[in-house]
Parts: sequence; structure tokens; C-alpha cells
Amino acid sequence: MIEDLFKETWRELEQAPSTPDHPFSLCCLATNDLNGGIKQRLVNFRKLTSQQNLLFYTDSRSAKIDQLQKNDGASVLFYNPVLQLQIFIRGRIVIHNQGKLWDDHRVKIEGRSLQDYNTQYAPGKHIKNPLDVKRTQDLNFALLELKPEVVEYLKLRIEPNRLRALFTKKEGEWEKTFLIP
Repeated sequence: MIEDLFKETWRELEQAPSTPDHPFSLCCLATNDLNGGIKQRLVNFRKLTSQQNLLFYTDSRSAKIDQLQKNDGASVLFYNPVLQLQIFIRGRIVIHNQGKLWDDHRVKIEGRSLQDYNTQYAPGKHIKNPLDVKRTQDLNFALLELKPEVVEYLKLRIEPNRLRALFTKKEGEWEKTFLIP
């Protein structure tokens, strides 16, 4: 049974980026801020790699880049209300600003999406008029690759019991165990 939960976790994550309106296509990414607190934000989940790493896009000048350069630990939280399924993943993030993986995703940014990465100033800078955002030809794009170390599966169903499992990656292998919900 635990193997079924493990497979369901990765199946949902694999389908999410390419399935329109899939609840897992949007998740909450948490990082450690520079003042010792936690910073959470919603992000688009872009892809699950064949190595079971999760990919996200960001502006290379965003605060999360500074946070991740100081502490690469991060977590994401997914929720599917139809399945009543919550997936929590904790791991380490690698920032890509060049290379093949970065290039493969950089070419996918087009149209309206370019505006997410070509502002004159970094995200979070104070401005007087939100309609007066200056754009440049520069593309400030970074690819974030989350390498999972811990995955928690929680099925919030009522009957007969909620299901909770913990998957921990040790020496390249996943250890699997049930938890009290």
C-alpha cells in the first residue's frame, strides 16, 4: 500500500505542469529569509525531471535568489482539493543561470511571460505608479531546481482514516514509512 502512495505522489507531480488547471501546477515555495524568518510565496511548478527534481522559474534578481544563495534549503507545499491530497517536499535548491537545462527552459519563455523577467528594476523595488513599469531587452531569468530529500504524503479523507506517509531519501534510495495522521 505504501508503494501505491509513493507512486501516486510522483504521478500527480509529473502530470501537473502539462495538465491545464491541475491543482499541483501552483504551489507554495518557502525559503529562509535573510533575517532568520521564513518567506513563502506561490509559484508555478514547471516540470518534474526524470531524476524526480522539481523545476521553477524566477527573476534572477528576486529576493529568493539572495535567500537561496545564503541557505539553499527550501520546501514546497501542494494541495489537490478534489483528491484531498497534500504533498510537502523539503530539499535543496540549485540555481541555474546558464547551461543546457537553463537553455532548454529559457527558450520556452515567450509572449506575455517575457514580462515576468524583463523589468528595468528588480522585483520588490518601490515604485510610485504600478502602470509605469519600465522594460528592457535583458532577460533576468533563473531556473530553480529543487532536489527532494523528504516527501510527506497526507490524504485528508475521513473514512476509514486519513493516510499519512513519509518518504526520506538516503544515499539515493527512498525509505518509506507510514505516520499517524
